[in-house]
Amino acid sequence: MTYWKVSIAFANFIETIREKDAMLRIDLRRVRSAIAIGAALGGLAIAPAVAQTGQLTINTDRSGAGQKAAMTKIASDFEAKNPGTKVTINFSDVESYKTSIRNFLVTTPPDLAFWFTGARMRAFSKRGAFEDISKFYTDQNLKEVMAPFLPAVTDGGKQFMMPTNFTTWGFFYNKEVFERVGVAPPKTWDELMAAAAKLKAAGVIPFTIGTRDLWANDLWFDYLDLRLNGLDFHMALMDGKESYTDERVKKVFATWQQPIEKGYFLENASSYGWQEAIPLLAQGKAAMYLLGPYVLTSLPADVHGKIGFFPFPAMDAKNDGFEEVSINGVGIPSGAKNKELALKFLAFLAQPDNLAAFAKAGAVLPARTDVALDDQFSKVQMKLVQAAKGSSQFYDRDTDPEMAQIGMKGFQEFLANPQRGEAILERLEAARKRIFK
Repeated sequence: MTYWKVSIAFANFIETIREKDAMLRIDLRRVRSAIAIGAALGGLAIAPAVAQTGQLTINTDRSGAGQKAAMTKIASDFEAKNPGTKVTINFSDVESYKTSIRNFLVTTPPDLAFWFTGARMRAFSKRGAFEDISKFYTDQNLKEVMAPFLPAVTDGGKQFMMPTNFTTWGFFYNKEVFERVGVAPPKTWDELMAAAAKLKAAGVIPFTIGTRDLWANDLWFDYLDLRLNGLDFHMALMDGKESYTDERVKKVFATWQQPIEKGYFLENASSYGWQEAIPLLAQGKAAMYLLGPYVLTSLPADVHGKIGFFPFPAMDAKNDGFEEVSINGVGIPSGAKNKELALKFLAFLAQPDNLAAFAKAGAVLPARTDVALDDQFSKVQMKLVQAAKGSSQFYDRDTDPEMAQIGMKGFQEFLANPQRGEAILERLEAARKRIFK
């Protein structure tokens, strides 16, 4: 029997299997035998096309209901386009993930790990925990459309993560409360303080906040430092090049101390998680929350219409226009078992529709410049970023992780006991000298 006859016979045999699979029990030994005969007589291995198979494991802290659903759908669509592939997603809350990632990147690395960019990413990339994926951007033609976000995922001229979305921050407020009390969204610090005084007099908590999760308090320090001292000084402080006992930092604490001592913040804020403080805003018990779009994702959709947004108010003309813009991403751990499949998933996730759906589910913006925006809040965020003169990311993303932890604990203590301000800054300065020596 010739090689070609064997090929035809084998093809006919496979077709018969497909047609009668529902009725017959298939003896797989016949398939293997046919392949072996073809190889022996034709000198070549003849095999049917086999779909790529593989197990892809993803660890993520994007566990809000919206982004969880969006990522699950993206994974399902990826499986459908890659028969034989199974995607397993391990969802975790943000605070638990901050601890667990330090362990699983070393002990049981997944194929993909979502994480913060900036200093938080570099703390791992400098130790070789993330794979260099610089070539990915060229292969997928992403350099141009992701250009504004690449510095955040770059370390030593190489890219170690793919940016997925970015977040802006500011004041979310209860429109009905503002209208009832007779205040408008303030544009200056003095107007903000005047509005807070009026709200407190009306029996409303001006600023709700939950500092049991330490990061929620960072925004007050970051924005006051940006508005009073500018971006260059702020980033130098984050890099350990400026002192926490500098008069400029003392001015930040002195300014922050005023609304604290006037009772404008939620009492016992450290007993509330950041999400636990949000219902007070929706219920009208509190008027404002300096936070990100997670305010919206934590509230039912029918409440969103009651919530408005305004940027952190102006304080000094030469420093106005600096914003906090936080960029999230996903990387391939160096110890991943299926790096090629992980790269394939990254390319799938990076497609405009997928990245847009994932970002929208979290009320954030996709990290590519060619995605159309179709809702009002996204347009507000984009406008804020486009108008910014420059941006930092976030205290615990911009500075060394150990410094961030010490600093955040200091900020939590300051909100509870502002008279301790000088001692707190001295403690932070001692930590800075040790960590950045």
